[in-house]
Amino acid sequence: MESLITEPLGLYGWKKSEPVLLAVLLSEEPLLLVGAHGCAKSFVLERLAESLGMAFRSYNASLINYDDLVGVPLPDATRTKLEYLSSPESIWDAEVVFIDEISRTRPELQNKLFPIIYDRRVQGRPLSRLVYRWAAMNPPPTDEELDDGDALYTGSEPLDAALADRFPYIVSVPDWDDLSPSDQKKVLADQFVGRHEFPVAIRELVAEARERYNELVPDLTPRLTPYIVTLVPKLHASRYDVSTRRATMLLRCAIAVHAARQVLALRTGGDEPQLYDSARLALLNTLPDRARRRLNAAELTAICKTAWDISALDESNPMVQLMQVADPVLRLKTMVAKKLSVPPDRAAVVIGEGVAAAKPHLRRGLALATYLAVRERSDIPATTMELLAHEIQSAIDVCSDANIIVAPDKSKLARSVGARVADVNRRFGPESEFAQYHSNLLNSYMPDGFANIQDVREASEGFESLWKEFGL
Repeated sequence: MESLITEPLGLYGWKKSEPVLLAVLLSEEPLLLVGAHGCAKSFVLERLAESLGMAFRSYNASLINYDDLVGVPLPDATRTKLEYLSSPESIWDAEVVFIDEISRTRPELQNKLFPIIYDRRVQGRPLSRLVYRWAAMNPPPTDEELDDGDALYTGSEPLDAALADRFPYIVSVPDWDDLSPSDQKKVLADQFVGRHEFPVAIRELVAEARERYNELVPDLTPRLTPYIVTLVPKLHASRYDVSTRRATMLLRCAIAVHAARQVLALRTGGDEPQLYDSARLALLNTLPDRARRRLNAAELTAICKTAWDISALDESNPMVQLMQVADPVLRLKTMVAKKLSVPPDRAAVVIGEGVAAAKPHLRRGLALATYLAVRERSDIPATTMELLAHEIQSAIDVCSDANIIVAPDKSKLARSVGARVADVNRRFGPESEFAQYHSNLLNSYMPDGFANIQDVREASEGFESLWKEFGL
């Protein structure tokens, strides 16, 4: 698809973000750009504002005071309210506000930015001319960079969660390493070209996209609503921060991105965009976690695809009921215990996610009970059975505490394991299938698999509970 917005400005490698930028413009919702220094964050926003013919104000959040934004408060003639003695650079007449280095803002000023960004208000007073609220920040350092002392942006802090949640669009800006060799060459050559002009009238493009958005809202909301209802619990389970506010933003963003993609495709002669691709693109560019850490795009794509497929199923489908269980371990237990009729590929995903999410001292017991419950199913993918077999191999092999040598500091754990095995042997009989698997399971964790006696108890009781739940 031909670039209509970014490449005409001399920005290469941004093409995949064009629908998001157009969605920002049509929706008039706040935008946060996250990227390294020198990757044209300020440039693109300033040129967009210029092309729209709107009054633009740019502020460096690490340097300004609140008075620089609003002016000096003074009592009015009646001394009953405050007026602001403002300068030409104050915010009152701005139509576009750009707050750079927002992650370096002092906490007391950060709190005062909330109503400007989200409500277009200052001290309760409306900013009647303000349309667009844009911001930019450097990427926060990773935990590894902080531990090693190698953080590139030592002054850039992860953005406050509440402030990040005011930005419906949070977009990662491409750096040099993200560009293709072809785009890298274009960037180098472009510095000698001079000023670029847009090939299209941006105002008309935005108006066209906004009209398309309004047409799509009633058509797409019924399809996107079950998708988001399915998606949000999966994001929560993977530790993504999605508030109720963000869930509503997700719906608006998905529709806006799809409207933008349709208009851009129509203008450039591209293929008709698919709604799923728009939903995925919106998800990758709206999560507030991006303002605090680096996101795993592959993981988010997998979550998005699963939620999309499940949301298309009938409500009575067992898979729909199953995916309403947010916790992966409980989801696996539910599927096996209730013997839900789940397609093999979906069953494989549920098994893999459930086993991976279990606590280390409970993982093998869960894998063993699951293996015993599903081993007769010929439709379970071989790779899933291999995953289970790898996890439970040491518990399948016959072993006993007599064959295990433990250090003196592990002797209490060994005695606890022995006591648990003896208790189960007494209640179920030492020759029973459960007692033998139970003994092998606990002994397979020795000498280093249990951290304390509590782990031994939980592993023993957890496996016994699974044996009964799964009807083994």
